[in-house]
Amino acid sequence: MDPNREPVEYLRSGDAWRDYCDGLKEAGSDVFRDLAPDAPIDLAEAHRYLTRMVRFGLEQIMEGGDPRLPVFVASLCETQKSGWDNPDNHHTNAYIGGAYTYRVWGRRGDCHYMSFAVYGGSLGRKGDRRTIAYVKLDDLEVDDRGYFEIILSQEKQPGNWIPLADDATTLMVRETFSRKLEQERSVLQIECLSDEPPPTLTPEFVVAGFRRSLRFMRGSAKIFFDTVDAWVPNPNVFNQGNPQKAAETLGIPDQLYKSGWWECATDRALVIDVMPPECRYWSMSLNDYWGGSFDYRYWKIHLNKHTAAYRPDGSVRIIVSHRDPGLADTNWLDTAGHDRGVWLIRWLEPSEDRLPTVREMSFAELSRLAD
Repeated sequence: MDPNREPVEYLRSGDAWRDYCDGLKEAGSDVFRDLAPDAPIDLAEAHRYLTRMVRFGLEQIMEGGDPRLPVFVASLCETQKSGWDNPDNHHTNAYIGGAYTYRVWGRRGDCHYMSFAVYGGSLGRKGDRRTIAYVKLDDLEVDDRGYFEIILSQEKQPGNWIPLADDATTLMVRETFSRKLEQERSVLQIECLSDEPPPTLTPEFVVAGFRRSLRFMRGSAKIFFDTVDAWVPNPNVFNQGNPQKAAETLGIPDQLYKSGWWECATDRALVIDVMPPECRYWSMSLNDYWGGSFDYRYWKIHLNKHTAAYRPDGSVRIIVSHRDPGLADTNWLDTAGHDRGVWLIRWLEPSEDRLPTVREMSFAELSRLAD
């Protein structure tokens, strides 16, 4: 996108749309990295990833990117995925600005954990992201029916209040469920408390929206693809999480992450053993290289503290394989047609950290698996 073009003339000439499409072509080349898998299913996932990024960029930025007209948009859900999303979570984003005051209200659903995070900066820009505020609904006033109201502003307010800063750009609401597909989500609304009349759509906004959505695609790709590229040479291990990187990529402050790259042929199996720490919540999920969890609506690709089968000593054994081994006291995760990807364990508010062990063996050997 040409930053020097006058917006009206840029749109009228058709060049703005052509330049945006050219930008998409350039951004699309990010999926053809040297270490990216290129099996047929992975090529399909790569191109679905691109469509998701285009859709999210336009919906979040073009439709909801004016801080004076905030709207909640599903940012991570069953069909919108990035950054190795948690299948137990539903994320809702709203674009905001630090110069304004906002009212958020709604009713809590069936989630067992809910938080409100304010982030500054943006992926793809110098300085990247930073966390301005992170507030759990547990620490706010909620009535007996689950209704709540929150004010977001730079100036402290009575009652439920979340601080903003000059560089605030995003409000992210996280809901964590034990069985998300069976449970009710929260009802959320947001408004900007401003005496200004609502702004009309302008060529300047549209041209900036094209530019911002392209920057979002490139920024998201770089930070997550660079991370997984560091894991690929050493597969089938869980790496210690980096709290600073987690904060920069919109992670949860009081959650520890264990992640890495896994590879499993059709006649092999990966056996993971771990004693989960005392914690509010934990989970493990399987994801593709481009940051999307496998489709948990149709394949068993994740488990959590509430759905896991435990061994007599309280430990958990997880088997990653292409078919169900049918073993007692174990948890099978389906590769959903993939033979490699990213895996991720989350400990939320843990009493201590724990690192899983991993063994690779032939699928036929699983029936003789000993402790």
